Amino acid sequence: MHDFSIDRSWLDAVVREAVKQALETVMELEREVVLAEWGGKKNGYYERGLVTKHGPVRLRVPRERDGRFHTALFAPYRRRMEDLEAFALAMYAAGISTRKVGEVLGYLLGGTYSASTISRIAEGVLPRLEAFRKRPLKPRYAFVYLDALFVKVFQENEGVATEAAYLALGITEEGYREVLGFWLLPTESSTGWGDLLLELKERGLEEVLLFITDELPGVETAIKRVYPKAHWQLCTVHKLRSTLRRVRRKDQDAVLRDLSSIVRASDRNEALKALNSFRGRWADKYPQVVASWIQHSAALLRFLDYPKALQPVIKSTNLLERMIKEIKRTTKTRDNTFPTPDAVLKVIYFVAERYEAQFQTRKLQGFQQAEDEIRAIFNLRYPQA
Repeated sequence: MHDFSIDRSWLDAVVREAVKQALETVMELEREVVLAEWGGKKNGYYERGLVTKHGPVRLRVPRERDGRFHTALFAPYRRRMEDLEAFALAMYAAGISTRKVGEVLGYLLGGTYSASTISRIAEGVLPRLEAFRKRPLKPRYAFVYLDALFVKVFQENEGVATEAAYLALGITEEGYREVLGFWLLPTESSTGWGDLLLELKERGLEEVLLFITDELPGVETAIKRVYPKAHWQLCTVHKLRSTLRRVRRKDQDAVLRDLSSIVRASDRNEALKALNSFRGRWADKYPQVVASWIQHSAALLRFLDYPKALQPVIKSTNLLERMIKEIKRTTKTRDNTFPTPDAVLKVIYFVAERYEAQFQTRKLQGFQQAEDEIRAIFNLRYPQA
C-alpha cells in the first residue's frame, strides 16, 4: 500500500519561499512606480521579518534614496502586530507568564513566540510606566492611602530577595481617586516612607488633610516630618485583626464587640467612653492589647474629625487593599517570584492603569455630600496667603 501523505514541514517551506518571491516582486514594482512618478534613485535593500501562518520569512525590502517609498504591504502587518502586542500585554497584565503568553500566541497565530519575545514586547511599556510614575501631581489631595506588599525578586549576583513594593493612592479635593505612585525598595522602613513622601512633594503635592495607613514601620514619623500639618489615621480594620490574633479564641467574640463599639462610635465622646469600658473589662487579662489601643487611640479615632459621609472609607485602607489584592493575584500566577525589579513595576503599572480608567468616572462614595466640608477644612488647615 502506497503512502501518499505529504511532509508538512516541506510544504510549509515551499509556501514560505513562494510568499517571499511574490512579495519581493510586488515591492520591486511598487518602487519602480514611485521612481517613475517622483524621480529619485534606488538605495539598495534592508531585511525584515514577517510572520505567516506557514512560519516566518525574511524579506529584502527595497529602499529609495529620498525616503518617498514605503510599501503598502506592511500596513495590514503593522495593524496585526499592534493587535498582537496589545493582546500579549493584556495576557501579561492578567498575570500569565511570558512562556504561557508565547504558547497561546503560537497556537492562535502560528509561528514561535518565545518568552524572551514576549518580554521584549512588555519592555515597550517602560517609557509609559516611567512617565506615569514621574508625572506632576495636584497640589492638594484630601486623603492619601499608603501601604506595602512584599514580593520576591531575582537580583543579579544576589539571587532571590524579598523586597517591599510601596503604593500610594490619593483622593483629590473633588473626590476622585488617583494612583499617586509605586516604588520598589529593599525593606519597609521609616527611611523608605520618608523618601517616597518627599518624592510626592517634589512632584507637586503640597497639602494633605489625612494619611490612612496600617501600622507600618516608621510611617507616622515620616508623615510628621514631610507633611507636618497632615493628620494620620491608623487603619481600624487591620488593628482589629491584629488584636484578635493576640487574644484567646474563647474571648475573641466579646473583645470584637467591645472594640467595634469604639470604631463605630458616632462621635469622639462615645468612642472614648467605649474605650474606657474596654480598658476596664480587659486590662487585667490582656494588658498589652489594651495599652496598644490606648496608645494609638488618637490615630484610631482621627476619622471622627471628618465628615460623617466619608468616615466609612477613611477609617481603613480598604480602598488601597483592593488594588493590592489584584497585584497579589497576578503575582501568585507567576509563582510569586519576578525575574527583575522592572517586572514587578510593570505588573503594578498594568493593575494601576486599569484602576485609573475606573477612577476617572466615579467620585469616592460620600464625597458629594461632604465636598463643602472638605474645602472648609482645607482652608482652615492651609490658609491661602
